[in-house]
Amino acid sequence: MSEKQLQLGEDDAFLALKAAWERTLEELEQQVNKPSFESWIRTAHPVAFVDGRVTIGTTSRFAKHWLENKHLPTITEILERQLGEPLTVKIELLEEEGPVIMAEKLPKKPRKPASQEDEPISQPLNSRYVFDTFVVGPNNRLAHACAVSVAEQPGKTYNPLFIYGGAGLGKTHLLQAIGQHALNLHPGIRVVYVSGETFTYHYVTALREHRTAEFRRKYRNVDLWLVDDIQFLAGKERTEEEFFHTYNAIYDMGKQIVLSSDRAPKDLDLDRRLLSRFECGMLADIAAPDLETRMAILQSKAASENMALPNEVILYIARLITSNIRQLEGALIKLHAYASLMRTSVTTSLAEEVLGKYFGESAPPVIDPSRVQREVANHFNIDVADLKGSCRSKDIVGPRHLAMYLSRELTDASLPAIGRAFGGRDHSTVIHACKIIAAKIAQDRAFAALVEELARRIREGKNC
Repeated sequence: MSEKQLQLGEDDAFLALKAAWERTLEELEQQVNKPSFESWIRTAHPVAFVDGRVTIGTTSRFAKHWLENKHLPTITEILERQLGEPLTVKIELLEEEGPVIMAEKLPKKPRKPASQEDEPISQPLNSRYVFDTFVVGPNNRLAHACAVSVAEQPGKTYNPLFIYGGAGLGKTHLLQAIGQHALNLHPGIRVVYVSGETFTYHYVTALREHRTAEFRRKYRNVDLWLVDDIQFLAGKERTEEEFFHTYNAIYDMGKQIVLSSDRAPKDLDLDRRLLSRFECGMLADIAAPDLETRMAILQSKAASENMALPNEVILYIARLITSNIRQLEGALIKLHAYASLMRTSVTTSLAEEVLGKYFGESAPPVIDPSRVQREVANHFNIDVADLKGSCRSKDIVGPRHLAMYLSRELTDASLPAIGRAFGGRDHSTVIHACKIIAAKIAQDRAFAALVEELARRIREGKNC
């Protein structure tokens, strides 16, 4: 069988690769922060599978470098486990499809490594994230209307626009749709899309390399600034200060700012000056989609992928998965791939067999502060009562601060609720603990790895 046939998906092996790639994405999504996952991993896709050689394609040079240097061993390991054979995985740079999206770059410096020369200021926009593919429902109607208005008239209405809501509900989709729509309507407009994490990385790099003047010139010379997951700035005081001045510079020039977060401004642990500016603009929340909206999302996705699905299967999936759009789409792809491999039609009974074990019995556990406390106490070999008590011993205070930080990051509990879970402490105590842990994460790689490992265990419900 020729490589062309495999690329066109005319072989069961390539269908198996596509299904394995979807499962690989599911695992990587739990290991990589959302903005990086959406920008660099989700945009890649299988290209070929020949004689144990797998080719994964991406249209971004930065994404190719990032995948090869950070995640290729993990991708290879997961694919080998899914496909049951040893593999050689290659990341290939493909030609750009569709309109070229702005990805402004730092000026090149002589004798700098290629990774620094090619590093963009703006993360690339995913061509799938446009308004035409965003399904509007009661849960997101206001956010969508504001986003369209901002894209059509940047800097004229709703400035800043602050969109907030839980994971997997469409915040990143809306932000990138704003950027792409604005580029189509206003050729030449300077659009920069970054995550809070990317802004922090760029600023820290600029400080280290004594290039803050260049950093400020690049970041402040924009017409439309899109910042995803602003909550990542919490606890990083110098980065918050720089973000505050960047925000002011862009806003004072009448340019458009759009921000997203997993929570409302009043619940963010950020500088009060920043929060007051966020709250003076338009706040639009995105809630979990209702049943009808979930069905519409599935129908739209099925149509875009040329999938023929009975209405009863659509209804079954929509009832099975209630709160995460990415899971809805992943379930659809998983079901279609399985049906193609087994050469069978898609029925409700097949959907129950294929999806039930992923989203029914194996549904992720609910995370609350008590779950976090149990995991942290188990790791440090102390009692949960110690975390809630008044002991000021260093051996107790450190784990207590860490448990508060993880409760803030992994649960939906408010600051006062977290304080109550830790023996009735004030919310300011929780904020103080989060700042201490965030600062230590930034300075100590080993500690950062420990925090990430504990977070992974808590998400998976292990040892709790």
